[in-house]
Amino acid sequence: MSKYLLILVIIILIVALIFCLSENKKLKDKLSKTLHELDVSLKYIQYLTQQTKESSSLRELNKDDRMRTLLKDYLSDHVEEQDSVFSRDESENLNIPDLIPIMGEYAISQRFSDKHPALDFAAGEGTEVVSAASGEVLSVYEDQYFGNVMIVDHLNEYATLYAHLATAIYEPGAAVKKGETIGLVGNTGFSSAPHLHFEILKNGENINPESVLKK
Repeated sequence: MSKYLLILVIIILIVALIFCLSENKKLKDKLSKTLHELDVSLKYIQYLTQQTKESSSLRELNKDDRMRTLLKDYLSDHVEEQDSVFSRDESENLNIPDLIPIMGEYAISQRFSDKHPALDFAAGEGTEVVSAASGEVLSVYEDQYFGNVMIVDHLNEYATLYAHLATAIYEPGAAVKKGETIGLVGNTGFSSAPHLHFEILKNGENINPESVLKK
């Protein structure tokens, strides 16, 4: 009997050890997720604080005036005082969504098609997502399929949609500049791996982003 009892005790100890290891892994995963969410939240607060004042004043302007203000801000950031020459084509391109919306390394994981009206950029979670053109944040919401979503109106016939975000840095009504960080790559919603689902709409209709984006 003692032999069988010893075997039973050993089995119980093994099961208990496996259970403890499993719970330990769950706690580590939960801690890692919490730390990530805290980091994302901190970035959200920093960016939101920096832009709240500017966004409030821009919301009071009409679309043309907002676009002119964004252009002026862009020029002050990218052109030195002594160089006031900036071509008409360059200024008009500020609200054309032709900028790759990912900062850093990425891979195209899925291309545009009738069933998938977007371009998917696979990148590490937390990678910066940038606005493909200057404009105004039209909507920020959570979707069961697309996760955290942001839509930017470029104050012309174009709008862009950014989905599966870990977080959206701005709220509706905020003004954003071309190339400015607006969110972080995530794995929210129905997503098998971290990536950015990116759509370009022209006059309300989806178009192939690769027909507009500069390589």
